[in-house]
Amino acid sequence: MKKILISALLTAAALLPTACESWLDQTADSEIRDKEHYSTVEGFQQTLTGCYIGMTDASLYGSYLSWLYPELLARQFNPVLTTGIGASVQYFQLYEYARPSSKEIIDAVWAKAYNVIVNANAALLEIDAKEALLGPTEYAIIKGELLAVRAYLHLDLARLFGYGDWAARKAEIDAKNAVPYLEKVDKNAAAQLTMAKFFERLTQDLDEAARLLKAEDPVTGAHPWSYYHEMNADGYYNWRNLHLNYYAVRALQARAYLWEGSPASKELAREAAEEVIRDFLAKSEGNALGNYNIWRWMTAGDVTTYPAMGLEQIFALNVAGLQETDLPKYYILNYTTNNPQAFFITPARMEEVYEGSQTDWRAQNNLLSQTQSGAATQGYVSKKLLHPDGSSFYYNRVPLIRLPEMYYIAAECYATGATPDTGKAAELLNVVREKRGLYEPLPADLSAERMMEEIRKEYRKEFLAEGVMFYYYKRLGVADIPDYDEAMGDRQYLLPYPDFETENGRVQ
Repeated sequence: MKKILISALLTAAALLPTACESWLDQTADSEIRDKEHYSTVEGFQQTLTGCYIGMTDASLYGSYLSWLYPELLARQFNPVLTTGIGASVQYFQLYEYARPSSKEIIDAVWAKAYNVIVNANAALLEIDAKEALLGPTEYAIIKGELLAVRAYLHLDLARLFGYGDWAARKAEIDAKNAVPYLEKVDKNAAAQLTMAKFFERLTQDLDEAARLLKAEDPVTGAHPWSYYHEMNADGYYNWRNLHLNYYAVRALQARAYLWEGSPASKELAREAAEEVIRDFLAKSEGNALGNYNIWRWMTAGDVTTYPAMGLEQIFALNVAGLQETDLPKYYILNYTTNNPQAFFITPARMEEVYEGSQTDWRAQNNLLSQTQSGAATQGYVSKKLLHPDGSSFYYNRVPLIRLPEMYYIAAECYATGATPDTGKAAELLNVVREKRGLYEPLPADLSAERMMEEIRKEYRKEFLAEGVMFYYYKRLGVADIPDYDEAMGDRQYLLPYPDFETENGRVQ
């Protein structure tokens, strides 16, 4: 029996300020066995927190699925040299997924993601019977978050191990097998659904999560401050953007609907993104938890204190010990020929990506820093996750959903809708551009094709080191990506199932 002491993990993750005494038990066959664990509110809270802590594991968003492998797959940085680094980094950069080191990474991602899903399912299978125990508010918040955790991980598994360019290949991909959608705690393998059916299940979870959270989540202002004070005596509901709060769920809906990409889904993606745009910042000040949830647009000066763009995070994870992981090994300022594993961009690439701007502060010495080396190896390293002050709450933050993505999603939906509205798309892009120091607005009369090019440019400027661009390219079936001579296709975009899955009858 493997046991994880929740109180120690909570302290490390900075999710709860109080100690918790109970255990989260997991058997070797991934079944949660102890129903007594769910006899109290704290038991459900601990399992939910355990799910978030699981998501911070290096094989998920602590490393592999945030700042490391998606950045390699999208060729975000200068190609990593083949000396001085682990073979896994080299081979992933080359899309050589059959290599033993690549398989280890793929197996780890798959296993840990489903491990977290199983833990969420264990609580979900108990929670309806304990609604009276929890009360309407805690029942709605905890169940909504558990459903959102399940949906978040399933969506990313589908984005990694499923086919891209869904909108352009709809009939073909609708009929393909999807990754398993787990809803139970069961030793028996779940039946594979088609992608179309998988998407139905995913959106059902997200719809239910949104319904529950809208009614009770403190960030929505559903109740006055005083209503939450007793329930939140231990601080569990502070820092709502370290939880899949209501606006994070709406943002995830926008991301999911755009991934599927049908006209009807694009309308739903636009509606979700625009709700976040309209309400997220407006509701942040004066909500039920006061200054624990103040969000606003970042300024150039802010990034000195909050380089992970903390004030714009709709959903983030607190990765304990982030600065002591492999992160500084790759995002390192003293890049030299003796230390060739740095993820850097060349001066020429910076000039290309940021279009030579002298005012865009993402390209200045705020989020990028010049490496300390000679001209032959000179480059710029992202400082986004290299926090300068260990005392700050934002020190170990890894952003997973940030506000600008909602503007880009809404802009794309306007630009590619049944009746394209590039004027509205330009208006949305111009908001983000101005916040970043680009004061010359994009014209409203751009063609839809040109507008999509401008959206692509903004993604590249905004999300360096955040693991976003690979999914963007894959979703749209982009054939030509930076620093890669071959045309991108399913061979590069489709991570293969682990061998143990295919050997047991899974079909990709």
